[in-house]
Amino acid sequence: MKVIRQNTPLVTQPLKTSPATGATLACLGILRSIPLMHGSQGCSAFAKVYLIQHLREPIPLQNTAIDQISAVMGGEDNLAEALRVLCEKQAPELITVITTGLTEMQGCDVYHVISNFRRSYPQFAATRIVSVSTPDFTGSMQTGYAETVRSLVKQLVQHKSDRPGQRTQVNVLCSIGLTGADIETLKRYFAAFALEPVFVPDLSLSLDGHLGDAQYSATSTGGTSVLELEMMADSAATLVFGDALVDVAQWLERRFGVPYHEMGMAMTLGSTDALILQLSRLSGLEVPYWLTRARQRLQDAMLDTHFLLSSESCSIALEPDLAVGYAEMLASVGGHVAQLITTVDAPGLAQLTGVDEVIIGDLSCINGDNPHLKAVISNTHAAHICEPDLPVLRAGYPCHDQFGNMDIRQIGYEGVRERLFALANLCLHHHQDEVAPHLSAYRFEAHEVRQNQEG
Repeated sequence: MKVIRQNTPLVTQPLKTSPATGATLACLGILRSIPLMHGSQGCSAFAKVYLIQHLREPIPLQNTAIDQISAVMGGEDNLAEALRVLCEKQAPELITVITTGLTEMQGCDVYHVISNFRRSYPQFAATRIVSVSTPDFTGSMQTGYAETVRSLVKQLVQHKSDRPGQRTQVNVLCSIGLTGADIETLKRYFAAFALEPVFVPDLSLSLDGHLGDAQYSATSTGGTSVLELEMMADSAATLVFGDALVDVAQWLERRFGVPYHEMGMAMTLGSTDALILQLSRLSGLEVPYWLTRARQRLQDAMLDTHFLLSSESCSIALEPDLAVGYAEMLASVGGHVAQLITTVDAPGLAQLTGVDEVIIGDLSCINGDNPHLKAVISNTHAAHICEPDLPVLRAGYPCHDQFGNMDIRQIGYEGVRERLFALANLCLHHHQDEVAPHLSAYRFEAHEVRQNQEG
């Protein structure tokens, strides 16, 4: 399949979001971390508002406040001072320095600034500092998220400690498409096989909508600890969810000999089966009955929704990993994808089956005039364009016109079942009969009968 690139001088309905926003999201999945955006105040303000509207949670994002003078003369002093203040006042376990288009074009040497800071302030050695390159003029939210995970792993993982563990440890690289509920589902699967997972990142603990004891926290309130990140080399295997992080797992295998397994997005019966069997092989334990029961329930859901979704056409407009996951889910019940619109060209897009065309573009590419199109799977911005003519199943970022975005399950037997029901119900509520009902000329209403009796 040929991947089509949109070549227009103006983007009117953007789907792509700043990579720095994705980097901020990934950083929030690490315990007691602070994302520090090296750029102007407007750069961080956009990312902060964007994530707050979607997650409805406070976002502890900091900024180096590059002004017009620093933009010309250099912003190294701003970055060094920001690092000093954060370490002194907040003492976080991790600071992630996220670059923006402004500082990338300026040519700021972030590595040099961090090295000088380490030498000048040895008292802050307990705080890890990781630099991430996320210029706004290339990539998307997914690429910024993946680059952050890549930087965290490459800059923090230590050599094997050869310490004995009570349970087998497994690395889990989580795609940006996974919600907090998805990660909790994976935790239940790992617990069923007595495995010790290290999720990178773990958004289910920091952005799950819980109320903490403190009124405000300057750092992330949950997630994977820096110590767990450092000990990833001790794991027996790495499981990768989403194609964007496969290269990170390959690096762990080359560097530390940790084998990896690609799980896709686990949004079909077959891919979830492969996940469960892999967990069974790693643990040496049998599959528990409750998972078999969950599989049977998904089979029944596929049978129920097949009659409505089979041969129906949908359009998908999401980041690549999640778009591929929904396309595979639709194909598993006989559905058809008329258009798959995404932000960047990624591995696996050209090999998709059941998809008419793949477009690297924006939301204006959605063909609403297609008479066979029944639904769109995308975010709130697509809903503003398509509804009420076309129903939109909310997914991805941002979804700021509904609550509970992190509580939506999409993967595993339970998640696929719930998403199939959600899509089928959406199509059912907007269903139009192919043949208009015939109204007889002799038809009469109940009140007409009463009038005749009274007369």
